[in-house]
Amino acid sequence: MYNIPHFAALRHKDYAYTWGASGMAGASSWTFLIASQWFVLDLSDQSSLVGWFTFASMIPFLVASPIGGLLADRVERKKLTISTQILGIATIGCAAILSLAAVLELWHLCILAFIAGSCRTTQEASIVSLITNLVPRDDLLNAITLNSATRHGSRVIGMSILIFSGVSQSINFGTSEFLLGSMLFGIASAILMLKVKQTSTGETVGTTNPFRGIWEGMNYIYAHRVVAIFIILVAFHCALAMSFDSILPGFTKERLSSINETILALLVVSFGIGSAGGTFLLAGVRNEKRKGLLLLSMGISSGISPLILGFSFNVSTAFFATLLMGATESIFMALTATYVQLVTPDRLRGRVTSLYILHAGGIMAFANLGYGYLADLYNASNVLIVTGAIFFIFFAGISFSDPILKSVYKGTNVPELTD
Repeated sequence: MYNIPHFAALRHKDYAYTWGASGMAGASSWTFLIASQWFVLDLSDQSSLVGWFTFASMIPFLVASPIGGLLADRVERKKLTISTQILGIATIGCAAILSLAAVLELWHLCILAFIAGSCRTTQEASIVSLITNLVPRDDLLNAITLNSATRHGSRVIGMSILIFSGVSQSINFGTSEFLLGSMLFGIASAILMLKVKQTSTGETVGTTNPFRGIWEGMNYIYAHRVVAIFIILVAFHCALAMSFDSILPGFTKERLSSINETILALLVVSFGIGSAGGTFLLAGVRNEKRKGLLLLSMGISSGISPLILGFSFNVSTAFFATLLMGATESIFMALTATYVQLVTPDRLRGRVTSLYILHAGGIMAFANLGYGYLADLYNASNVLIVTGAIFFIFFAGISFSDPILKSVYKGTNVPELTD
C-alpha cells in the first residue's frame, strides 16, 4: 500500500501512528458535536440555540488557538498532544455523566464544549507542527492531505453509528451513548499517540513573554504577503462556505421533513465521504500546476456546492450536494494549509498553524452563531444560497486579480521564506 503515491507518508511509522491518532480525535470531536447539536435542537426547536452551542465549541479556535500555538512551539509536541487528549476525554466524560443522570442542559454543554474545543485546537496546532517533522519535504503535501482527510472524513465513523441506530429497531442510541462513544474514540487516539517516538519542539529558547511570542507569529503572517493571501482565502472560505453546522439540523427538519437525527447523520456522513475521497485523490498529486488548478477549481466549486444544497428538496439531491461540499472544501483547505506550511520556518510553525486555525475556526464560530439566527428568520436554505453566492463572487474576483494566486494557478513554486 505504501508504494501507492496516495499513501506515501504512511510508510513513515511515526506519521502513521499520528495520522491514526488524528483520525480518532476527529471522530471523538464530531460525535460529540453532532449528537449535542441534535440534542439542543430536539430540546428547543431553535436553530439559534444550536448556533450558541456551535459557537461555544468553535470560539476556542479564536481565543485559545494563539496560546495553543505558542505551547506547540515551546512544549514537546507529542507530550502536549497527549495531555490535551486526556483533558478532552475527561471533559466529555463529565457530559456523559450529566446525561446519564438526566440533568444535562444547554449551559452544561456550552461550558464543556468550550473546554473540549480548547483542547482540540491545541492538538491541531501541535499535531500539524509535529507532522512536518515526521516526513521529508517531498511527502509533506501527502502527509498534510491525509491528515486533512481524517479531520473531515472522521465524521463518517461516529455518524455511521447514528445512521445505524436510526434505522435499527432493536438498538436505541441516545445522547449518553454517543458521549460514551466519543470518549472511547478519544482514548484510542491517546493510545496511538503514545506509540510515536519522534520528539519535536519548535523554539527551545525564546522570549518568556507569551504575548510577545504570539505577536511574533501574527507579525510573520501579515509581514509576508505570500502567507497572508492564503490566510485571507481561508477566512472568507470558512465564513461563507463552511459555516453550516448550526443550520444543517434545521435544514433537515424544515426542507427534508426529518423527524429524527437519521437524515442529519446521513448528510454528515456524505460530507465525510466526500472529504475523505477528495483528499485521497489530492494526496497523489505532486505536480505544482495541477495543485494550482485544483486550488482554483475547488475554490469555485466551494461556492457552487452550498447553492445546490440550498435548492435541494429531497434527500438524494442533498446527499449529492454535501458529498460535493465535503470534497471541494476539504481539498481547498488541505492545499491552503500545505502552502502555508511550506513557507513557514519550523520555529514558528506552531504559532502560524494556530493562527491559521484561528482565522478558520474563530470566524466559523461567529458565522455559525449568526447563521443560526438568520435561519430562524429566513430559513436555512436561503442562508446557504446567499453565502455560497457571495463566496463564489469573492473568490472569482480575487483569483483573477491577485498576482500571487495567478502565479500559483500557473504552477509556479511558492517561495520558501525564512524569517
